[in-house]
Amino acid sequence: MVVQICNNSFVLGVSIVAVSAVWAVVQRSREITRKRRTKKEYEEELDVPYERINDSVASLLLKTITTKDDDDEGDQRSCIYLDYNGTTPIREEVVRAMIPYLTSHFGNPSSTHYYGTKPREAIQRARYQIATSLLISPPHANDILIPAANSSSVTSDRENAVCNSIIFTGCGTEANNMAIHLAINSWNAGVPNKRGGDNDDNDNNNKAGCTSIPHVVTSTVEHPAIVECLKFLERGNHIETTYVKVDEEGIVSATDIMSAVKSNTCLVTLMLANNESGAIMPVCEVARFCRSRGILFHTDAAQAVGKIDVSLEHQLGDADMVTLVGHKFGAPKGVAALYVRPGCLRENGRGDPYLYTRSGALLLGGGQEMGRRAGTENVPYIVGMGEAATLVSAGPKLAQNAVRMEELRTRLIQNLTKDLGADRIRVNGPQDAKRRLPNTLSVGIKDIHSGELLRCIGNEVAASAGSACHSSGAKVSSVLLAMNVPMNFAKGTLRLSVGFDTTEAQIDDATKVITREVRRQWANLA
Repeated sequence: MVVQICNNSFVLGVSIVAVSAVWAVVQRSREITRKRRTKKEYEEELDVPYERINDSVASLLLKTITTKDDDDEGDQRSCIYLDYNGTTPIREEVVRAMIPYLTSHFGNPSSTHYYGTKPREAIQRARYQIATSLLISPPHANDILIPAANSSSVTSDRENAVCNSIIFTGCGTEANNMAIHLAINSWNAGVPNKRGGDNDDNDNNNKAGCTSIPHVVTSTVEHPAIVECLKFLERGNHIETTYVKVDEEGIVSATDIMSAVKSNTCLVTLMLANNESGAIMPVCEVARFCRSRGILFHTDAAQAVGKIDVSLEHQLGDADMVTLVGHKFGAPKGVAALYVRPGCLRENGRGDPYLYTRSGALLLGGGQEMGRRAGTENVPYIVGMGEAATLVSAGPKLAQNAVRMEELRTRLIQNLTKDLGADRIRVNGPQDAKRRLPNTLSVGIKDIHSGELLRCIGNEVAASAGSACHSSGAKVSSVLLAMNVPMNFAKGTLRLSVGFDTTEAQIDDATKVITREVRRQWANLA
């Protein structure tokens, strides 16, 4: 009997200790989540019951963005980030917008029951945010009003058309590949009409009587997501491609692109801004030419968002297809979008690709995204991309950020020139600020090896030798080769790109680190 009582007391004691430990953890979690917001503010902002925050993934996410690990923070402070063209940090506002869709609003947006409602509304809201913040220039771009997901606000026909023409994808590569396949397959879907020569509506006769395989025009400095897709299709004899050369500043001539168009051209694809040189291409002029000739036009605008205007009416010439990539402007990696102009695939003798609007296009399956892209939508990331779009929307703030980034870029090249000498520094890309991105500096340093330099300074300055998507630092990038950059500068080229939170102090400190390593390499050559 005594033993039994002792055992019961021991179990009770252990239970009390365990409960006390759990309660301490819960209390600590509440203290963390209250650090920047009150209970009411969190419930209103996250649309999640406060009690549930402490029991879910949300508590971990909130802890991450409200507290910082001292060791990690110290490491990050010591490494200056100058690779914003590679990827951008996820904005805190974006993380907060995503949390409800990682916790309480977890349902499948294709589900017809209660749990599918909020995710479905969130996806449509993200389309609206992207359309009105990036693709459509409102009368007062700095006063964009984003309605709530359940808002009854009436949008314009133009806004509705653009919203419903946005297809969410898993990455920019998928969006670019999809654009190419849509153009080719819509051309092939209309081939019988073209071969018959009865389509006289198009006075340029670029399709009537055509019997050859479709033709694509692009530049020699496109992203690998374009180039590798085209080369693969060429190898299978599905298309023929003309690669138009750029000048020594990395800009392709609109006239040269237009001259490359043939009677069987089904697509012209031209990036808006180059990810290495920052060169801005004549997209508006080429897009309008293509429209006049009945040819589909696509632009990869991934690198331009948040740095310059990407509105359809002004910068893009009302392009038929536009690629946007979330992680280039403050959203997570793993989400992107392709805008496809309403009706463009069925114009000028073309036809909807097989199963498009039913099962998908590049990916076939359950017919998500209104039958245009199969696969369950990544709701939290889509929400994040929509929120990020509102933070970089067109207007005075975008212009102010561009000016600030241009000043930081100028400071960086001035510092390097002063420390290393004007004769040993070469700026690659456009000299005219209006013809390049304000944040991007491609700089060649004479007689050094950029790969070795970056390996040596990688824990102090984060930069790139070219495109982070395909550069190992082992060989000169195709972009620099296309620009005819002298080899003694090309091998030593760094791509330095600033962002929304880069400071002058970071620019100065980064210059010192780069200069130190450059001088070490030069000394070894002596």
